[in-house]
Amino acid sequence: MSISAEGYITDVSYIPGFYPNMAPVAMRYVAALNRVKPPAVSDGFRYLELGCGLGRALTTLAAANPQGEFVGIDVNPDHTAVVEKEITVGQLTNARVLMADFGRLPNDLGQFEFIALHGVFSWVSQDVRDQILAIAQERLAPGGLLLVSYNAMPGWTHLQPIRGILRQYAALRQGDSLQRIRDALAYLVYIRDKQAKYFIDNPRAAAYVDGLLKQDIRYLAHEYLNEHWTSFYFSDVAGMFGNAGLAFVGSLPVFTNFWDLCVRPEFQELFRTTTNRLVTESHKDFCANTAFRWDVYAKRPEIMPEVEDRLRDANDFYFQLSRPGITLPYQVNLGVVTSTVQGPVYQVLLDLLSGKSMRLSELAASKQLSGTPPADLVRAVDAGVAMGLFDIASGPTESGPADPPNKVAIPCAFNRSVLASDSLGGRPVALASRSTGTGHSLGDFDAAILHELVEGGPNGITTRVDGRLVASGRSLQKDGKPVTDTAERLKLVEQACDAFIKTSLPQLVRLGIVTKA
Repeated sequence: MSISAEGYITDVSYIPGFYPNMAPVAMRYVAALNRVKPPAVSDGFRYLELGCGLGRALTTLAAANPQGEFVGIDVNPDHTAVVEKEITVGQLTNARVLMADFGRLPNDLGQFEFIALHGVFSWVSQDVRDQILAIAQERLAPGGLLLVSYNAMPGWTHLQPIRGILRQYAALRQGDSLQRIRDALAYLVYIRDKQAKYFIDNPRAAAYVDGLLKQDIRYLAHEYLNEHWTSFYFSDVAGMFGNAGLAFVGSLPVFTNFWDLCVRPEFQELFRTTTNRLVTESHKDFCANTAFRWDVYAKRPEIMPEVEDRLRDANDFYFQLSRPGITLPYQVNLGVVTSTVQGPVYQVLLDLLSGKSMRLSELAASKQLSGTPPADLVRAVDAGVAMGLFDIASGPTESGPADPPNKVAIPCAFNRSVLASDSLGGRPVALASRSTGTGHSLGDFDAAILHELVEGGPNGITTRVDGRLVASGRSLQKDGKPVTDTAERLKLVEQACDAFIKTSLPQLVRLGIVTKA
């Protein structure tokens, strides 16, 4: 049988992963665009992650924000041992991890400007949730921000029976959690393929099973076998944190703060006539059939009612193009509606941000935007971030070199250790950027190319990368089929190396992740 803490699976380690929503810069920006003054970070801050798992978010953010102090808490000793090793290898003097449950934290832990918990709130008992709420009430500093993710309703309505049958069948099987979830998944596929009436009546649930088959088996064990798995309506979670003295601020990703990007036009009149944000969020979840939320709460938030307040009190965000070569009109579909960006203000913003990043005050002071009211400019920039036109950063970045240097280096010890351990590991590799204050992910194959560029330079890189590919047992795909011909595989590797050096490497140089050796 599995070992658990209040029903939480601990006999299987969780999967490593970096989640940009957990970055202080992301939480602060959500606060600012919702007119809440974000905590200052330039002179230092404290960040607590509850249930840090294998710690990749914690360690990546610590590497990207050396001025901050990062503390991770997890009940699984296997998890904390991995985090401690990564802290040591990555030379992260500003990070530490504690093995403890949420009801027994050290008395001298202090308060934090940021508290984050991802993959926790929906998977623990109500007693543990009460402990989380107590920590939020006691440990979040005034003006601080808390990020909580959870499975949401109504998006889980038709999928909850899948979780139920997986857990019920797994309880009848022998072995550890991994074996039991494998058996339960095989049973689920069997009844789906034999056309059980539930799947006939719920075709989306039938298709959902195919997605489960592609997931890491460790993820499935943690997602579906926890005893206290729960999905929440937004109003329930807002009520719990409200009773703990925290106010809802906004949500991530950024576009979820814009109802016209989340709901179809025929529903938008409802949102124009509703002024209560808590009611609006509930309406929006039904219109978008939301199944997962990342919500930001604040303790004693200080409101910035005017644009001038934001330009004064939240002017340390830098804006940059999300990628080079963007042209107008710019169109994006974020899952429900297709939206288009165009117009002279956006063209000026593209021109200004094509070479470097700029703050809101710098954009407002530019001659090219002198005729644009500050409120209109701020709305345009925020909408551009929401739609993926612009990125936010905690510090300035410059445009990358036209021709990347032949010999490159990785100045951050943490990034070097991640490249060495995770290249060709089957999962995205996140590297920390001190310029942006967050991590930036690249594919594990691109990570192998970068590692070889750093270790041996561009000469002979195709042969070296191909050798690593073969040694790893991985194969390249073409037209959905593995490439078995050696010459064809070498050609694909060469093309991938050339594309990475031409396209991705300049971006990594711009972010300060890669430098000239």
